[in-house]
Amino acid sequence: MLGVTQQSYAVWERRPTALKPEQLVDLARVLDTNVDELVGFNPKPKRRGGPVGKVRQVFEEVSRLPRHQQNKVAEFVEAFVAQQQLKANGRT
Repeated sequence: MLGVTQQSYAVWERRPTALKPEQLVDLARVLDTNVDELVGFNPKPKRRGGPVGKVRQVFEEVSRLPRHQQNKVAEFVEAFVAQQQLKANGRT
């Protein structure tokens, strides 16, 4: 799959070896990854927007519910948030 002998590949595994760029690309393809990950470059993951911690876990679980149950949860949360906003603005 890589166009090299098994012995050559074994050397890659055992010793630091300078691979040609096209060999890195082929190796990444065969291993179903990308060259950055293959060579250990892991940029800081971008932070996703939205809830964090416990709330994120709960919403991920809710996302696995049937759509009509998700809608019920959304209605409850929206009503709760609206109520809290009114309280925060002094309009209880």
